[in-house]
Order: sequence, then structure tokens, then C-alpha cells
Amino acid sequence: MIVVFAAISAVVQAWAALHAGGMASSASLNVPVLMYHHVREPGPGLSTVDVLRYAVSPAEFEKQLDYLKQNGYTTIDTHALDRAMRDGVALPRKPVILTFDDGWETQYDIVFPLLKERGMVGVFFVHTGVLRDGEGAGSSMSWSEVCEMEDAGMDIECHTLSHPSLPQISPEQLDKELGDSRRTLEAQLGRPVTAIAYPFGDFTDREIEAVDKAGYRLAFTTEVGLAQSLREPLEIHRTIITYFDSLSDFEIKLNEIDGSRALIDYHPSITPPRVARAPGSTNVQ
Repeated sequence: MIVVFAAISAVVQAWAALHAGGMASSASLNVPVLMYHHVREPGPGLSTVDVLRYAVSPAEFEKQLDYLKQNGYTTIDTHALDRAMRDGVALPRKPVILTFDDGWETQYDIVFPLLKERGMVGVFFVHTGVLRDGEGAGSSMSWSEVCEMEDAGMDIECHTLSHPSLPQISPEQLDKELGDSRRTLEAQLGRPVTAIAYPFGDFTDREIEAVDKAGYRLAFTTEVGLAQSLREPLEIHRTIITYFDSLSDFEIKLNEIDGSRALIDYHPSITPPRVARAPGSTNVQ
């Protein structure tokens, strides 16, 4: 009887370890990473169906945040994901990462207060070439606003210097886009910057190698799905949230492992089909 009980206990413990923190298998973690750009109502420059794929209304965004809170999700930052993927550090039971690209001013005016009042964290990928030095009006955030968000617990990470399609530029330009932006951010934030989002979701093996060489530990794509391969930390999948998503759509995208619903809104990047890596190969260092 003792042997049987011990066996049952071992099975229960193994199941719990497998499912804690969104664990999908020994080779991946199930962590939804949601991708936002604009959080504002339609208007000049944001009115066509194609462009509205990159927007969410403030009212719907609030509903989405409240859904996450009411359903037991915990927002995490890139550092928590990095520790989980590389060191096996446990994640919360229902982790989610909220990412915001491009450093738009509305991310400071609208997104930041909504996250802060709910005790949630967001990851903001900024391309440093457009961030403003002064306090005047502009479409992008200022450096003081970025630093204020960082000090309040938000996670500010890199989106290159000028937001080019990385596979389209020279090796010298690629090194500059990855290196100069990271060094500038680190000087402003006073801490290492270890994550980047590929502009337009465009990358090839060359960009993966360059990102690794530049010292980044995580890189975020626009490939869909929730399963994050432990062997591919420089190919983190994200799910786009659009202006046309109902709360039901949001729930589906949040839980669909293969990202089938998100594929409806998917804008193909120039990233070529991935070549399967040999068993045991890894990008993790």
C-alpha cells in the first residue's frame, strides 16, 4: 500500500510540475504573449481596415485587462520569461505577457495608467530613434516618459534604432540597429536590456545570429501560437490583438495553442519557413 501511495504521489507531483507556470512539455512553455500597437480610437492615419489591425480601442482594451484579472492571469515581464526558459524558474499558474510596439505616445497616456491602476506590467518595445528629448507634443513617447514607466515597474525593451526590415539591410547596418539602440536604452534606463522585437516580424537565421551576438537573451516575433520553445528563445511567438476582436475572440486567442484564430489576422512577414533544427540543438546560452 505504501508503494502504491508513493507511486500515486509521484504521478501527482509530476503532473503539477508539468502544468505549473504554463508548462506545456519538457521542450516548451505555454505562455500567451499578446501584441498591441495603437490603443486609441480610429482617426487620422488610423482608419482603414488594414491599419486597424494594429489598433485596439481604449474601451475594449480595458475589458481585456479586466478579463485577465477576473480569470486569474498574472502579467509577467521578459525577465521572468527568460528565467523560466533558461533556468527553469517557476512562472505563475496563468502567466501572460502584454507587449506594446513602437513607443507611441498613447502607450504612455492611455496604456500605462490602465496597467498601473490594476497592478499589471507591460512590455514596451521602443525604437530609440523616434523617442523625444523634450516634453512637447508628439506621436512618440519622450525619454522622460519612458524612464517614468520603467521606474513604475514597466519593462522597456528594444525595437531597434529606426525600425527597418532587418533582413533587408547590410551586416554593418544590422549591427548598428541592434547595438546602438541597446546601448542607448541601457544608458537611459541604467540596467541591461536583454530583449528585442523584430521590426515587422522579419528575421532569418542571419538576424537570429546577430541578435545573439549583440547580447540579447530573448527576441520576439510575429509568429502565432502560445508554445514557446525552450530551444528557441530568440523566436518567441506573439498573438496580435486587433480593433475587430470581440471579447470572445480575445479569449480564444488567449487559449489557442496553435494560434489558428490569430492566423486570420496574421500579416505574413518575409521570414522564410523555418528549417527544423537537429534534436538537441539550441539557441539558449
